Amino acid sequence: MSKILMINLPFSGHVNPTLPLTAELVKRGHKVDYICSEQFRDAIETAGADFIPYSSFPIKPTEREKKRLSFQAAFDTAIGLQNIYDILIYEMFFYPGIKVAEILGIPCVRQFSQPAWSDESMKYMSKIFKVSALLIDVQVMGKKRIQSMRLPFRSMKDAILHSKPDLNIVYIPEKFQNCRETFDETYHFIVPNKEPVKGKLEIPYDKMKNPVLYISLGSIISDKNFYKKCLRIFGNKNVSVIINTGKVNPKSLGKIPPNIYAYSYVPQVEVLRHADVFLTHCGMNSVNEAIYAGVPMVAMPFVNDQIENARQIERLKIGKRICTFATRPKEIVNAVEEVLNNTIYKSNICKLKEDVQRASDWNALVSQIERL
Repeated sequence: MSKILMINLPFSGHVNPTLPLTAELVKRGHKVDYICSEQFRDAIETAGADFIPYSSFPIKPTEREKKRLSFQAAFDTAIGLQNIYDILIYEMFFYPGIKVAEILGIPCVRQFSQPAWSDESMKYMSKIFKVSALLIDVQVMGKKRIQSMRLPFRSMKDAILHSKPDLNIVYIPEKFQNCRETFDETYHFIVPNKEPVKGKLEIPYDKMKNPVLYISLGSIISDKNFYKKCLRIFGNKNVSVIINTGKVNPKSLGKIPPNIYAYSYVPQVEVLRHADVFLTHCGMNSVNEAIYAGVPMVAMPFVNDQIENARQIERLKIGKRICTFATRPKEIVNAVEEVLNNTIYKSNICKLKEDVQRASDWNALVSQIERL
């Protein structure tokens, strides 16, 4: 049995993909300690790890506090531990992870919750992505923190591109990776397969008429006007619509047509098993879940890796892209109808699903970690 330390930041898109590996390591007989914020205690403990909360961190942080305080809190918590570990596993966004491993004197593994970065792939990234990465880095770290942690990097981009551990786990389909040929054998591609989460919400699928459209903009982005537009566009039409309104209270949307089902939270994996098309913001978690469910997408990206993910969705012909917050209702309707009626999208995503399932060898991945 090995003692493994995992570190992550308090963002669903970065934590959730790492939990299946956590569970596999525990199943293999290893002891896993996982550093994160209180928000993720239940999920981490359910995966079988021992949860270690950040030291000196709010119990219920605001989004601004998460960005401003979590990097330092994660770093301080890790180097302050008295336990001795055999290996450190960190998520790519927490790029000081490789420095923590150096301080602790142990090898490390990096996890990518989005497509991996290389000098070549960065050339194809959108300007919005590059600017977002720079702004995020200024918010969460800045020169003073980089210097205080004694990091040998100038920025997040520099660290992710040029500090490479001996094993890099990328939680996306291998075909989804742009410039795949620029990543060597130390990059292991695998897609986490989540089981449906059982909750109190009972969605009346038996009352819905096909086809079923599922709309979600993720856990961070919410737009009341866009949801109202969806009510106008699809209300009382020959389609059933499930909308995840996130931070927007469904009651604030006004009268909801009988063919539309709006909730502030839905069990997404379960919903996708009933959906025929998915209008998504293109977060990698959502894209992976759609692939595993074999549901083609209408891609409406906003920032960060979402834009590159939308490009890959179009390139692989597993969905169709529209403008962010498309102003013309016809554009949304045409995209949904195209994805529903053109069988190429369904066929391609089912083939990709088969590829992903064949490549999902968790035993082989755990064995690589054990060899380190």
